[in-house]
Amino acid sequence: MNKFGADPLFILKSLVLCTIGVLILQTFDIQVLNRNVYQVNTRSMVTHTKNLYAERGTIMDRNGIVFAESMRDTSDNLGYSRLFLQGSLASQIVGKVGYDGSGSMGMEKIFNDSLRGDDGIRLSIQDVKRREVHSRSKNVVEAKSGLNLVLTIDRNMQEIVEKALKDGVAEFMATSASAVVVDPYTGEILAMASYPTFDPNSKNQGVDRAGKNEIVSMSYEPGSTFKVITAAAALENNVVSPLKVFANEGRCWQWNPRSEKICDTHVYGDMDMSEAMVQSSNIVFAKIASEVGAVRMQKMARAFGIGEKAFDNYIGEENGRLLTPAELTRDDRTLKTMGFGHAVSVTPIQMVMAYAAIANGGKLMRPQIVKEWRNSNGDVVKRIEPMEIRRAVSEKTAASIRKMLNRVVNSGTAKKVASQKLNDVLFGGKTGTAEKYNRETRSYDRNSQVASFIGLAPSEDTRYVCLVLVDDPQGKHVGGLTAGPIFRRIMEGIYYHPSLSPLAHNLKQVKLGSPCDRDFAGMTATSAKDYAKKNKCPVRFEGKGLRVISERVDAGLVNGKTLVLGDAVAHRMPNLQGLSLKDALEVMGNIRMNVEYTGKGRVVAQEPKAEEALRKGAICKLTLKEKS
Repeated sequence: MNKFGADPLFILKSLVLCTIGVLILQTFDIQVLNRNVYQVNTRSMVTHTKNLYAERGTIMDRNGIVFAESMRDTSDNLGYSRLFLQGSLASQIVGKVGYDGSGSMGMEKIFNDSLRGDDGIRLSIQDVKRREVHSRSKNVVEAKSGLNLVLTIDRNMQEIVEKALKDGVAEFMATSASAVVVDPYTGEILAMASYPTFDPNSKNQGVDRAGKNEIVSMSYEPGSTFKVITAAAALENNVVSPLKVFANEGRCWQWNPRSEKICDTHVYGDMDMSEAMVQSSNIVFAKIASEVGAVRMQKMARAFGIGEKAFDNYIGEENGRLLTPAELTRDDRTLKTMGFGHAVSVTPIQMVMAYAAIANGGKLMRPQIVKEWRNSNGDVVKRIEPMEIRRAVSEKTAASIRKMLNRVVNSGTAKKVASQKLNDVLFGGKTGTAEKYNRETRSYDRNSQVASFIGLAPSEDTRYVCLVLVDDPQGKHVGGLTAGPIFRRIMEGIYYHPSLSPLAHNLKQVKLGSPCDRDFAGMTATSAKDYAKKNKCPVRFEGKGLRVISERVDAGLVNGKTLVLGDAVAHRMPNLQGLSLKDALEVMGNIRMNVEYTGKGRVVAQEPKAEEALRKGAICKLTLKEKS
């Protein structure tokens, strides 16, 4: 040892011993004193949890055709992308999915909880390069796929409806158009659309109004289509006999010197309820509403579902607005105007279901858009059964109104709706033209009109009830000339579709653009003959009279027609023997006579007999029979 300092070896040994001591203390701290803390920190460097995304359920039509499904995202094996296989078709019903994977519109939003399923959790063990060690990783909670939604919609019918709406908007220069087709006995919605529409696959297209399903979200004044409910209130309460004749008031009616007039478009003369429905007389239905009274009118409207939401959970659905009896009688005009569809606000779905009740014999059904739910294996886990809400009217009342609606199409304001292609399908229905209700101003917008038609196909044993709305049509603006023709095209499309037609419709048709592609009804016999000769159109005439009152495709003439002649005013009963019911109704419509009939096919017996003098209030009774 040096006298001036410590032994170098001793110093070295001391440093080594101190270092060892520090290491021992640190090891003791890690393994004993703070063992749990260091274990957690160490584990976090190699262990991660990941979400296992559930596959969203498929949305399909009633026949299994897929509208929306999820596909595994190639950029992330654990994620999915939503694809809408039919593009814009039924997009307002199906809806859209947002960036977070949740439904943002339509069925995707309404039933998001059932469609999205339950996400799982995966415990992922990773190496130093953050690669998963599959042998040590595992799914802690498995992902559960969402349920598959089966709609009541028929994809082919939806396509027919959407094309007819698109063509109608272009033809009538309208802002938009909407339509819905329902099965009146089950309440199932077979097609429902508004145009313009949108493509849910597009990342850039804004939806705004195009994303709205106006069948449930539009609130509007129904106009003359509401006359059906007024008639039901009168008949169901035995207040006004269907045979009661209302005296001619001329074109306008003023019940006291200070009242605002209620007017019709023409002078119709004396009318009973059926004729008033055919001519769509505001005056007569104002009188009927006055006799029914505010309490019974309000009660009947409520029985048909007016003023209450039709669905349980349809996002964006409006209620409409139904005044109380006190509000209806606050003056001497409001109740009267309700009789012809003013002073009341409805939604299209409310009105189509009201007409469905007339079609099915008086039962108000719940509109149904969901048919069933299926699991990922395709098994049905829940089936939605049709639901009757209440009986709105008796079968007798419903039957009486159906006959009125049949006359409206065959000889009234909706004559342009009758189809030359479907001679054996007798439509019934009602036209309407009215103003829309503005919720912000709480008033009707006089500058914004809705033309409408609600039809039954056919009027008896109805297969389909269809409502068509045309928003702000230009030029032609009444329902019979705008919404009515769109209804006809929809029905012709359905009846001639190979997978939709309720019966085989292999009828000969006059080809579009051919010499006989013209509506002869209403032409004088002389004009019809001259036109047919000039344009080389093969025609055959039946009956006697100065004017063509109906026409039909003639199977014996290539691309030709049979034209039925008659007179607009008659004093003697015409001979209806051998005519189809449609042609017979058109003949009788021209002489304004109520018709009752039994059987199917062609007329084999009639009362009154041919050439008998006609008397006021008489009813024509026909017996029909199919050829053996």
